[in-house]
Amino acid sequence: KVFNGQKIFISTTSNTHINPFDLSLNYGCTDNGKSEPVKSKVEYIIAFLESIVGANALTGGQKTIIDRCTKIIFEDYEKSNFEDESLLPTLPDFYNMLLQQPEAEAKDLALIIERYVKGSMDLFSKKTNIDIQNRLVSFDISKLSASLQTTGYLVVLDYIKNKLAENKIKGYYTWVNIDEFHILLKNKFSSQYVAELYKTGRKFNAMMTILTQNIADILNNEDGIKMLANSEFAILLKQKKTDLAPICSIFEISNEEEKKLSEASGGKGVIVYDRDKFLFENKVEKDSFIYKLNDTSGIAQAR
Repeated sequence: KVFNGQKIFISTTSNTHINPFDLSLNYGCTDNGKSEPVKSKVEYIIAFLESIVGANALTGGQKTIIDRCTKIIFEDYEKSNFEDESLLPTLPDFYNMLLQQPEAEAKDLALIIERYVKGSMDLFSKKTNIDIQNRLVSFDISKLSASLQTTGYLVVLDYIKNKLAENKIKGYYTWVNIDEFHILLKNKFSSQYVAELYKTGRKFNAMMTILTQNIADILNNEDGIKMLANSEFAILLKQKKTDLAPICSIFEISNEEEKKLSEASGGKGVIVYDRDKFLFENKVEKDSFIYKLNDTSGIAQAR
């Protein structure tokens, strides 16, 4: 509100929709500059569906079927060189393609996702109707049930990935803050997806930032550890003793700095910038505007 930003609510009761099958030409940009949008989209759709079906619940056969059906429903859009948005498929198109497959596994998968197509959870079954009108945008998924939060997060991030591709063409730089990051580590495909986005974001002129208070979840995830290790900038605040040792190992924190982190009070910590480390103290007066703006203790809100 202070910066006149735009908040977009994603929930089963909102009128805001994001099509998980949205796709732009530069979506699948590789290290050598070659664009493979449909191939990249297949990996995302597998992550999207696994977040619905359950972690590690998709069989090898179902992943093959997902690959096949995704490629088929994108054929017409691909022939338009990814320009005719009227040809963009949706989740109902994918669902109907599943029903046309001969394998029983395809029918089983179609039954599982049916309520997300034409039932009470159909928020991802429609065309995208988001209208970005601001440089500062917040996507709010807090109203989604716990079972849908990973799915909602993936859909939002994929929308942002398409937006990054558009922004790069326009010459824009984009800063992406991924809060409550641990939510995305709940299954292998979603953690791999966000790890790849975090790694390749710079190709789209993006500054990718992850935020979390549940550092233990990241330290127990291979993709999470890779993302921490590949981060050139980090702000570390006071940590639990059980988390401190692995964090200090990843960021090569000295014994003295480790001691400071274990004892740090509010506004104190360690900044990691490439190979350099800095102890910092950033106390903000409680009666200042910036303190009241950022305070989450409930005191500022009560005023």
